[in-house]
Amino acid sequence: MIMICTQDHQMELFADFDVSLTTRYLPESLREETKRAKLTGFDDKARDEYIRKAVVGNNDEAVEEIKQRLYENSILADLCQVPLVFVMFAHMAHDQRDFMNFKSVTQFFKHTIRCFYDHLKQKRKLYDDRNNRFYLHEMEHHELDKIAFEGLNKRNQQLSWIKTRFRQRVGQVFYDQYILIGILVEEDVVSDDSTVDKVLFTTMVRFYHKLFCEWYAAHLVTLVKNAYDINETLRFLDPVDLQYLFRFACGLDPDAGKKLINHLKSLPGGDTFAILCILEQTGDVNDILDSVKDLCSRDVKIQEGDSALLQRSTTQLLEIASKNDIPISCLHLDYSSIKFEGDTIILHSGIPLPILPTVEKIHIAEVMHSMTT
Repeated sequence: MIMICTQDHQMELFADFDVSLTTRYLPESLREETKRAKLTGFDDKARDEYIRKAVVGNNDEAVEEIKQRLYENSILADLCQVPLVFVMFAHMAHDQRDFMNFKSVTQFFKHTIRCFYDHLKQKRKLYDDRNNRFYLHEMEHHELDKIAFEGLNKRNQQLSWIKTRFRQRVGQVFYDQYILIGILVEEDVVSDDSTVDKVLFTTMVRFYHKLFCEWYAAHLVTLVKNAYDINETLRFLDPVDLQYLFRFACGLDPDAGKKLINHLKSLPGGDTFAILCILEQTGDVNDILDSVKDLCSRDVKIQEGDSALLQRSTTQLLEIASKNDIPISCLHLDYSSIKFEGDTIILHSGIPLPILPTVEKIHIAEVMHSMTT
């Protein structure tokens, strides 16, 4: 039910509607009959407002400096649509004058985890000089990796767990550490055992953001060593939904990454996504520029039948091309695969087409109209 509240009274609209806000994968049985709106994260206006309010105040020069750092790093542009990640990027870009030029999402997220630990260490120094003992197992998270992988590698993903069972698996010391650091969060939810007369609650635990779940699951994926095991192990891991799990795994272990890339190439649209995974292996845009130039020298097509993975990968590679001054000869768009929101072109997957300064021509089929820049 959708409720609209005013100062004087409350009105009910669409009383027979069920509305859910979820980070979970929607079951196939509900996809055709369900109307969906996708929340993609910070837009440019929201980013500007956050930087001004929480980071630099009304310092226009500092605002532009942070935005420029993000604009220059095409690798992080998509990742920074996630508010949590953008917030960390904005603060690091402002506070650290020697801010690293991250060359892969794996490198950036590894630094993010490091910041979580360092932040708590600094806080605990105020009242506890025995930090070293608490952080002895910082790099030992195999059980957490298994839980994250098990949750994601299902037809219907599991993104929250009963606290008592989760804590038993990882151990009390580890559990307390993850909660204090902020990697895990607890939530009290109404128990299935509740009655009309007595409402009971169960404490559930989840990763602070699904990206953390993908990060730890990726560590387990790197342990899979042969092609048969990869196909069997990745059975329910959809790159469209879990692109960062695959990119993290390729960045964490280049040898395992080679096998993962071969697996991805066998999927529809996987060749283009594989280029991004190669970037995670090397950490150097120069290593994929030849592939990007080859892609852009021909007509680049985004069509109605393209998978979301192919559309996302293509737009990211086009953005890398533009930010490295690589000409994009012609971008073909199926009219039926796009919509317009103001001056922005939105693909059917919900992905906005990025600003592409080096595109020479955009052709929109079925309208018989082309735009030349």
